[in-house]
Amino acid sequence: MRKQTHWANIAEVGTSLGIAVLLAAYKVGGKALFKIFLAPVVAYFFLFNRQARQASKDYLRKLGCCFPEQKIKLSLLTSFRHFWQFGLALIDKLAIWMGSIDYREVDIHGHQLIDELKSKQQGAILLVSHLGNFEISRALARYYHSMKITVLLHTRHAANFNQFLRRYDNSAQVELLQVDDINPATAMALYRKVSRGDLIAISADRVPVNNPANSAAVSFLGQMAPFPIGAYLLASILEVPVYSLFCIKESGKYNIYFEQLADSVKVERNNRHQAFQMLAQAYADRLQHYCGKAPLQWYNFYQFWDQASNSVGDSLPGAKAVQKGRSSE
Repeated sequence: MRKQTHWANIAEVGTSLGIAVLLAAYKVGGKALFKIFLAPVVAYFFLFNRQARQASKDYLRKLGCCFPEQKIKLSLLTSFRHFWQFGLALIDKLAIWMGSIDYREVDIHGHQLIDELKSKQQGAILLVSHLGNFEISRALARYYHSMKITVLLHTRHAANFNQFLRRYDNSAQVELLQVDDINPATAMALYRKVSRGDLIAISADRVPVNNPANSAAVSFLGQMAPFPIGAYLLASILEVPVYSLFCIKESGKYNIYFEQLADSVKVERNNRHQAFQMLAQAYADRLQHYCGKAPLQWYNFYQFWDQASNSVGDSLPGAKAVQKGRSSE
């Protein structure tokens, strides 16, 4: 059996030098010049990363079966368009961080749910994914001036890229927190954040880096696949609701879809596996729905369905610290 590379070991955006070159191209010549520099980068990635090509083909095949109305053609050209779409998403990332996005071109769906959270000063877990462009959610922080979002990053690739861009926007409303695991100190810090009404954003379509067993096997695009359950476990410990956020581009316009997945996550220890699996399935169903709306915008380039993991971790390392902190209040 071919050994699969863990997703966290795949650099998603390239080296700092490559980022600097693309950024310089964007600053000098805008999107047009950026695309000229981007083309050979995407072509190289497409031609010489066989695993990524196979992953793209596998995803597109499953997507075509679930959404025949999309009439997805399985071809090298379609896969290349998938890669190219990922490259174009980098343009949006740069534009967002540099403040050149016109936020009047952003539609927020489900804003009444955000209004309700803010009126209650209620913190929450925010499930995000590699579908579309999560960075556009910065529009939420700009629209809701008191809203603060802490984004948990599980790889240094993503952390390095976002820290590189942060020099262009030092807004305190969006904090990037690179974590390999939720230790007691991190758990207590997150508890303090949700206690004052902050949102904690966690990727819900990638298995944990250091604890791949902390996932549940659910149906996604017609086949069982492991989805992480750490976010639901954290929500149960922090006693906060869970929301999903999808940001996709449709007809040249950005659309943010904000939905409630669970009002609260309260589970018995002996029923934890089933409860978290149900939540993971509910999230996978919503991810599948939005993949159908934006077929080429789920940027997965590793063998997602081949991961062997379907067991639930027993606890987060910081669980006892949070519970002790809450009891002392």
